[in-house]
Amino acid sequence: MADTITQRFIKKFDANNESHVTWLQKMTVLAPSLGDPNARNQVVNDINDNPMKIKVTTVEALDWPHIHFVLATSYATQVLTGKAFIPPRVD
Repeated sequence: MADTITQRFIKKFDANNESHVTWLQKMTVLAPSLGDPNARNQVVNDINDNPMKIKVTTVEALDWPHIHFVLATSYATQVLTGKAFIPPRVD
């Protein structure tokens, strides 16, 4: 059985890899724009701009809120156990 799109992201995301974390940070900042129908194509492009080289279709991008939640939870676990890259604070 093939992996789901969420499983593909979880398997490749490395909380200690600066490029993975900064991409997740960017996606977190962009989260409020997800409901804007005019931003739909840009959201798919931003998801596909991930350093893990995982490409999503427009239909798979509908799962982005779930994927983002799972990645953020995984990242938070790694932060709390001292195993993650933590970017500098942005004020």
